[in-house]
Amino acid sequence: MRLSSTFTWALLFSTGYSGCGGLLTDLSGRISNYIGPKTVCVWTIQMTPGLDVAMAIPGLNLTCHKEYVEIQDGPPGSASYGKICEGLGLTFRSSSNILTVKYTRKPDHPASSFDVYYYGEPEGSRGQGYC
Repeated sequence: MRLSSTFTWALLFSTGYSGCGGLLTDLSGRISNYIGPKTVCVWTIQMTPGLDVAMAIPGLNLTCHKEYVEIQDGPPGSASYGKICEGLGLTFRSSSNILTVKYTRKPDHPASSFDVYYYGEPEGSRGQGYC
């Protein structure tokens, strides 16, 4: 998979966030696994109007049936791309300026490591950043 130069820049210069949820409004960033007592974390990524949210998960290897990541196309409660526990080179694109990432795990299971990278991309440039 080839990534756009904008996405490569986002990987190199993105800020990391490892808290359990919140509203993220930076043009690019990284969500890292949360290690703590909470079992559900919800991050809402909101770009300025005119930008969609592009997202990539380079590798995901969670313990299926005990934890997963769910990507929702919009604010919390929006249509879901599905519950994901493993995969390589996963990419997502919002249909608006908001995308939500939800991490859920069972209370007796320790959190696994993961990183989610995101950045804003102009509306209408769909597909230009991915090959």
